[in-house]
Amino acid sequence: TMQERLFKQHQASKFNQMMYVNGLSSLVSLFTLITTRTFVPAWSFFFSHGHFAMDVGVLSASAVGGQFFIYSQVKEFGALVFAATMNVRQIVSIVASYINYGHHITVLQVLGLAIVFAALFYKSYAGLMGAQAKSTAAPSESNPIADSGKEAPASGNYKAAEP
Repeated sequence: TMQERLFKQHQASKFNQMMYVNGLSSLVSLFTLITTRTFVPAWSFFFSHGHFAMDVGVLSASAVGGQFFIYSQVKEFGALVFAATMNVRQIVSIVASYINYGHHITVLQVLGLAIVFAALFYKSYAGLMGAQAKSTAAPSESNPIADSGKEAPASGNYKAAEP
């Protein structure tokens, strides 16, 4: 993913990524407020409702915390692990909602959820296995003449010597 590439190739920190993503988001929001002529009413609402300002602060702090953990997980474990984590979170959220609100779930709904999440888990699993296969195959193919004890030819043909 783009985030993984920024972490590996450019050694960008999660804090830099958060700053640029949120800065761009702020500019888009500001542009939208100005072009729709709702900038002044939005600010007047913000300053005239004290509880709203506090709610915005709590929501913003929660968003920063969530972003921190998302970027941390992507940096440490990769996007596939993050995708699998989000699949589990969605399942838990759906089941908790059914339990919390006392809704009844039908057999067809369970079957639908099982099919969707099985496909998502398979996609994550296949991607993870593909990434592991690439990482284990790459070192042995990186320098095929390294084990032969011979120098590489000047022509640039790097062919493994037969024993």
